[in-house]
Amino acid sequence: MKVYLIRHGETDWNLRGMFYGWTDCDINEKGIEQATKLKNYFNTVSYDKIYSSDLLRAAHTAQIIASDKGIEVEKKDCFRELFFGEWEDKEGTYIRENHGDVLNLWIKEWKTSSLPGGEAFQDFYQRVTEGLARIIQENKGKTVVIVSHNGPMSAMLCYLTGVGPDGFWRFFSEQGCYSSILVSERKITIEKINCPIVI
Repeated sequence: MKVYLIRHGETDWNLRGMFYGWTDCDINEKGIEQATKLKNYFNTVSYDKIYSSDLLRAAHTAQIIASDKGIEVEKKDCFRELFFGEWEDKEGTYIRENHGDVLNLWIKEWKTSSLPGGEAFQDFYQRVTEGLARIIQENKGKTVVIVSHNGPMSAMLCYLTGVGPDGFWRFFSEQGCYSSILVSERKITIEKINCPIVI
């Protein structure tokens, strides 16, 4: 089977450098343009299903991509971003200025710690990768598109490449791009990561 991974389009909260894992917000004008370019590309691609996080910014991106295909977007809460707890809706500059020690500790020991009131990394990693494993199991021989967030996409790439949680910070998914992976019983082939749309 083939799996395409897409990060949601830009939001105003991206521009402000916000911590907003489960906070629901929509994509902005540039995000809509990014999603429309992705739609134009994926109109040339044959795929069977499209899944997204149930959060608006990912679901709206997926709906735009699938709008000419007549394929219903299946929303999955397993593909949500990490929940940042008490730091939801806070700007990164505020966090660094007021909670820098806690932030630095989390960056160093992310696998065994969580942000104040937030989701433990291992719980996050498990829900995302178990969700991906179910999608793979249910769609053998098919082509699927998954629209999610940067964190979950890093977790999925860690799972697919076999590097596990230790490799989490090796990946960053750009908005307006896609990654593609071939999955078989014998091997997994990473075809493209952060491939830009050129049409």
